[in-house]
Amino acid sequence: MKYLTIVRHAKSAHPGGLADEERGLTDRGRSDAETMGRMLAGRFPDPQLVLASVATRVSQTVESLSQAGARASSVAEFHDALYLADAEVIWDFAASALLEHDDVWLVAHNPGVTEAVELLCGARLENVPTLGVVRIAFEEIVMESPNGSFVFFDCPAAHR
Repeated sequence: MKYLTIVRHAKSAHPGGLADEERGLTDRGRSDAETMGRMLAGRFPDPQLVLASVATRVSQTVESLSQAGARASSVAEFHDALYLADAEVIWDFAASALLEHDDVWLVAHNPGVTEAVELLCGARLENVPTLGVVRIAFEEIVMESPNGSFVFFDCPAAHR
């Protein structure tokens, strides 16, 4: 069995004068990342690979998850193409990684994250919130036809 854990980045600031990809996390975003990092570390094995957008808020999310115990930053790869990627691009990256690894995380942005969840396993989540985590299982990887099964969803609001 192969597992893909899709994570939307933590809550980010919107300061004037910064390019969108340079926006960092808010205090709440860092706090939520600690909460979700502990949850992920206690519930799932460490990822073998983390694919992530190059945006600052994503790299800070990966680092904060790791500091809380999720051990994601040591296996993270950051890709320009995952910045604001759509569902098909997310699947291309995930499927390629899942051909070589059994447990992959992907950290990116909406609307692509929410759309990818529906494409990959048919789960209709209206909106994956910031730091929402969705785990999908695959018996086999079929590039042209994603066939995952929904396993798990969690978000910071469930822990407040």
